[in-house]
Amino acid sequence: MKKAVIFDLDGTLANTDEIHKQAWEMALQKLGYDVKIDIRYLLGRKTIDIARILVGDQNAEKLALVKTQIYSELIKTLAKPKPCVYELLAYLKNEKIPIAVVTSSMHKSASEVLKIIEIQPDLLIAGDDVKIGKPDPTPVLEAIRRLNADPKQSMGIGDTIYDVMAYYSAGIKEIFVVRSSVPLNEAEVKRYNAKILNSLCELME
Repeated sequence: MKKAVIFDLDGTLANTDEIHKQAWEMALQKLGYDVKIDIRYLLGRKTIDIARILVGDQNAEKLALVKTQIYSELIKTLAKPKPCVYELLAYLKNEKIPIAVVTSSMHKSASEVLKIIEIQPDLLIAGDDVKIGKPDPTPVLEAIRRLNADPKQSMGIGDTIYDVMAYYSAGIKEIFVVRSSVPLNEAEVKRYNAKILNSLCELME
C-alpha cells in the first residue's frame, strides 16, 4: 500500500464553488422558488441532496437538472484553476504520488471542469458514482481502495467541513482545508485535527 493525495474539486482545485452558488440561485429563480437559505453552507454536498434541502423531495430532481444545465454553461467561461494548483500537481506527479479527485458534483460536471482547467487526476469519484456522498466517507474510501493507498499515509485536501468529516472518517490523518467562498467554522475544523490554509501555495512552501 502507498500514499496518495485526495483532492476535493470545487473551491479546492477550481474556483467553481462560486459558480455552483450562482447556478443554484439562477435555477431557483428560473423555476419560481423564493428560498431563504444561504446556499454557501450547503456547498460540498451531493447535488440531489442540496436540491432536496432547498425544495423538498418531490421537486428535487427537476431543480437538480436545471441547475446542472445552467452550471454546464457557466463553467465554459468562468471556471479557472485555483492558485498554485499546477505547481502542486506537478510536484506530486514528479514524486510518483497518485492523486484522486473526490467531489460531490455530478460526474459529467466534474469531468467538464477538469477538462476546462486542464487537470487529469489518476482517479475521479463524483457524487453520482456512489450511493452516499460527503460528509459520509464512502467516496473517499472508494478512492483509497481503487488507488490501493494507505489512508494513514495519505493526505486529504478540501474546502468545506464536509470534506474534513469524510477524510477524518476514512482514516486519513493529514487533512488540509483551503479557504474558499464557503464559510468555515474554524473551531469545528480544528476538532478534526485539520489545518487551515489560505491557498494551496502554502502547501508548496
